[in-house]
Amino acid sequence: MKEMQPVMSTARLLIVPALMALLTACSPGDNEFKPGQIAYPSDAQITGALQQQFASDPNSASARELVKTLGGDKGELRYRIQRVVYRQGAFEAQYDAVLHLGQPGAQSLTALYASMIPEAERQKLKAQTLEAYEAWLTQQAASVEKSAPDQARALSRTVEVLGKCYREAPAGADVVVMQGLSALVSPERKGLYAEKLPSDRATILCLPA
Repeated sequence: MKEMQPVMSTARLLIVPALMALLTACSPGDNEFKPGQIAYPSDAQITGALQQQFASDPNSASARELVKTLGGDKGELRYRIQRVVYRQGAFEAQYDAVLHLGQPGAQSLTALYASMIPEAERQKLKAQTLEAYEAWLTQQAASVEKSAPDQARALSRTVEVLGKCYREAPAGADVVVMQGLSALVSPERKGLYAEKLPSDRATILCLPA
């Protein structure tokens, strides 16, 4: 038995370094995620993809018209990127939508409310002003309060909320219209492609109800 001891000691000496090497190879430190290993798109690249999606989406036609009405000819919808999450080859962009005003906010409201009032009724008004349009819409909400309460609440909320958002806003101001939006941004041959994602965090702030 004494002759076997050197053999046992030698085997133990060989096994221990092997185990150490194995454990070292599996060390969490070596597998630690390093953000720099992933080439994240810039905010400008994500914004460009979102703008392209908005401009080409057939389902966004009414939204594009609303942006033109509220923003004016020089207005545009912009995006504030809040967070970008890597999703196995693509990126989830979490962002807010911001309307850049190309005209004073009061002018925006006047144009929007004029489009909401039937032309025949609008022509009966003594003055074609923002105040006159607001008064007509408020009266209209009161007149349908019993027959169509949801419509009445939506109309009243629109006049109240949009007044706070736009009435005093100067040309060149940025108005946050929605928060908590999400989109999947994927690489494509021409650059980046954006697809809207449903988000339970989405909140409408400064758009008609």
